[in-house]
Amino acid sequence: MTGITSEASALPAMACLSGPAPLAPLSDEEKARAKAAGGPAGEEWEPVTPAPCDPERPRDAVAMWVYRDAEGRPLCARFRLERENGSKDILPLSFGRRVWTDRKGKRHDATGWHWKQGRKPLPLYGLDQLAAFPDVPVLLVEGEKTADAAARLFPDYVVMTSQGGSKAAANNDWSPLAGRSVTIWPDNDDAGSGYADAVIAALEDVGAAVVRKVGVPENLPPGWDLADDVPDDLTGGGETSDVDFLRPYLDQATPAVANVKMPHGYSMERGGLYFTPEQEGDLPPKKVKVCIPFNVIAETRDVDNMGWGVLISWLDPDGKPHQWALPKRMVHGDGKDIASELEDAGFGCTVSGVRLLRQFFASVHTVRRLRCVDKSGWYHDNGNATFVLPNGVTVGAGRRDVVFQTTRMARGAEYGTAGTLVDWQHDIAAYAVGNSRLAFSLSVAFCGPLLDLMGEQSGGFHIVGKSQSGKSTSLFAAGSVWGKGDRDGQVRSWRGTSNGTEGIASETSDTLLVLDEMGQANSREVGEITYMLANNSGKQRAGRNGEARARKSWRVLFLSTGEITLATKMGEAGQRPMAGQEVRLVNVQADAGAGMGLFENLHDMASPGDLADHIRRAARTSYGTASRAWLQALVLDRNEDEAVLTDTIKQIVARFEEQALPDAGPVDGQVRSVVRRFGLVAAAGEMATAYGVLPWQRGEATRAVLVCFRSWLDERGGTQAAEDRTAIEQVRLFIEEHGESRFTPLGGPDGDGDDSRSRTINRAGYRRKVTTEGGAEKWEYLIFPAVWREVVCKGLDARRAAQSLIAAGYLNSGKGGKSASFLKDPEHGKSVRVYAISDDIMGGDK
Repeated sequence: MTGITSEASALPAMACLSGPAPLAPLSDEEKARAKAAGGPAGEEWEPVTPAPCDPERPRDAVAMWVYRDAEGRPLCARFRLERENGSKDILPLSFGRRVWTDRKGKRHDATGWHWKQGRKPLPLYGLDQLAAFPDVPVLLVEGEKTADAAARLFPDYVVMTSQGGSKAAANNDWSPLAGRSVTIWPDNDDAGSGYADAVIAALEDVGAAVVRKVGVPENLPPGWDLADDVPDDLTGGGETSDVDFLRPYLDQATPAVANVKMPHGYSMERGGLYFTPEQEGDLPPKKVKVCIPFNVIAETRDVDNMGWGVLISWLDPDGKPHQWALPKRMVHGDGKDIASELEDAGFGCTVSGVRLLRQFFASVHTVRRLRCVDKSGWYHDNGNATFVLPNGVTVGAGRRDVVFQTTRMARGAEYGTAGTLVDWQHDIAAYAVGNSRLAFSLSVAFCGPLLDLMGEQSGGFHIVGKSQSGKSTSLFAAGSVWGKGDRDGQVRSWRGTSNGTEGIASETSDTLLVLDEMGQANSREVGEITYMLANNSGKQRAGRNGEARARKSWRVLFLSTGEITLATKMGEAGQRPMAGQEVRLVNVQADAGAGMGLFENLHDMASPGDLADHIRRAARTSYGTASRAWLQALVLDRNEDEAVLTDTIKQIVARFEEQALPDAGPVDGQVRSVVRRFGLVAAAGEMATAYGVLPWQRGEATRAVLVCFRSWLDERGGTQAAEDRTAIEQVRLFIEEHGESRFTPLGGPDGDGDDSRSRTINRAGYRRKVTTEGGAEKWEYLIFPAVWREVVCKGLDARRAAQSLIAAGYLNSGKGGKSASFLKDPEHGKSVRVYAISDDIMGGDK
């Protein structure tokens, strides 16, 4: 399994070396070797990032630039050597272990800084500044020297560059610029233009919010870049500063339209999208502004080449990025749906421009194509697995080719992030250690993505308990795995219709659905909602013309709370839950039995209330990061070797089943299904621990899930089928209520041989005393077949009920093992069939 650890952590602390020897001037052979990615044959090179210290500048290097990560730690460096003929060499420095043989045949093994390139993709220059100023626009240039000069010219930008020059853009990791506003200033030559085009494509791949390109003045010298002075003839002999001359070109940079075929009459300019109509008469046509500037990233379509759309991105008036994969079918309405969604996200469009904007979306075409999906979860294409979050964020090797597309913009508030993974581990997950219900809930939160891997159906867990027992605290903690852990985030209410719940389930597919307070649900719909959620699909509906519309579908683990169970809630409407419903939504008692409600370990908190308050506050400030780390590791393992991953999960589930049911005897399939779901939760918790996402010791998740499973099994009353248990309870209740009033005693009122009988109203059968082999006397209740079917077993399968009672030893079978026995009716003298129930049933289950 892949662990989430830093490469540097795998090596012991060591002194920083500047290379295999003191950094003397490089020979021609060493320069060639430094430029080679792999090095000479027989050489071993193991880069390590981040490095434990900064490099020293090599002798004769006129400049050196250190590349740093978001925390400011050194990743690599590049230094510049200048030759006498005016040419230059830009060579890499990377930290790692290098094993090589020199020209004299001597073997070397040194860990430190070497004239070597690191592992691809290479980091960008300026990552520390990018992290320090998250809301500042980015300026991309070519070369470190140019970047430093541009930073002095434009201090209101984070200036960055990539490694390798104009032809190596593809070797760099552009993902840190996802969601950022980026402007590219190319060098004034063909190489610079080619570099800009390559970077634009890379930024579109990673999802940069808005990408602009500076139109370089044509009167600048060939090859000019921002590190050069502006010629005096352009600044009036120095009357205009370089900054004043250059700034307007930066401010007027237009959205990049590489690989986009603009519809006739449309132009994307600095001020926005404009439309110029055809000229009529002698007067020139007047250009009309349609909307703010935006980027057209790609056209989209699903796996069946249906559902075509266009992916766009823009900045709202506060500079915040937005992105939407707009279904093209929406352009054939009146445009109000498009305009309202865009305006709601700060996309300014003139009222008169709505029609022109619809026409633009209908006509624009791009070279780039992406696959679109209409729900969250796993997506498979070309052997790669990608995970799509409900807010459009994608994780996995194929993430650049997949986009989330719906008629409603993915707001993403419920699936946002705050704080760091370390914050979440310290403030929330650490408190679950020793608290079975809390650890169980967190493990459930990680379980959703495993359903697809294991081919399992949806299902849920219902944490039930009295008010103020801590039920909702478990939901806040679980919700914080995926997003904001509160009622204005991940925690949703049971109050709603089944139709509304369909949409929520579809939006949370393969993640976690959290439903609070079942008591607020509609008593008549709660059973239907439970079945629907567990059955992975919504209702079949007809379209306007009567044809079948596509049903919503999902895979989801749902976590619920309530002061009452599903059976009690359905009972309010006079309904009885079917066995399938009780299996699909499993009850777990909120009270852990330690006198502290949900908790067993307060972790030095003063009271259970203090711990609950702490978790609730933390779930509002540290959230969403755990699911990102979990998915990154899980997607990587799935793409590397899915068979190994699924086998690992199966082994954990199998071990859990052995622990949960060590000597259970015959176990019904319903119980097997439930124990497998509990086992999958245990597997999720153990794997999240192995990945370093959950800060627990190995086995903590399994222990917590076992405690909760046994709570369910104890409440259920055994491992037999729910229908069998219900049949026994229903027959027992009937005899308890009507044992004397509806059963005529045979042999007298007391069964003692006296022929005088009292009249039995609404008779269900007879009762008589029988003597056991040990000489003890017991009552036996003889129920008529019609009463058995229509009254005693009402709502049940009467034949199965009889077999259940025989198996439990409560129904004395007749000849040949048949359910019914024959009795001579004392009133009519005829032989009649009866079901003979022993009064052992009154003593409880065997």
